[in-house]
Amino acid sequence: VPPAPGGDVIRDGASVLPTGRNIHALDPYRVPSATALARGLQAAEKSIEQYQRDNDGRYPETLAVNLWGLEAIKTRGESVAVVLGLVGARPVAEATGRVARYELIPLEELGRPRVDALCSLSGIFRDSFANIV
Repeated sequence: VPPAPGGDVIRDGASVLPTGRNIHALDPYRVPSATALARGLQAAEKSIEQYQRDNDGRYPETLAVNLWGLEAIKTRGESVAVVLGLVGARPVAEATGRVARYELIPLEELGRPRVDALCSLSGIFRDSFANIV
């Protein structure tokens, strides 16, 4: 039985079909997914905006992000995308879709200061996503 990704057809798309295959959670080199990246970047911006509302318009210097393995598997890396959004970076994928590296967005394009991300990692995240750590 050939291996294939498992997941939810709504969140993950048709790649999880048909059922009955030898499923695996995900390829850690494809994290964050396009959907997770969009959602994570939005969450990062909303976190910064909330901080600004609560602190007279100032930008935060540092925000904390929990990186949990099971959450990253379930959401295909939304929390990873939050970190990328805070620091102003983006994934660079190969033609195959695998993330090869991350690059910083120029400050002129980012339009705001970078925010340091203080990350607390679970053991499952550390072990499953060593390529990101």
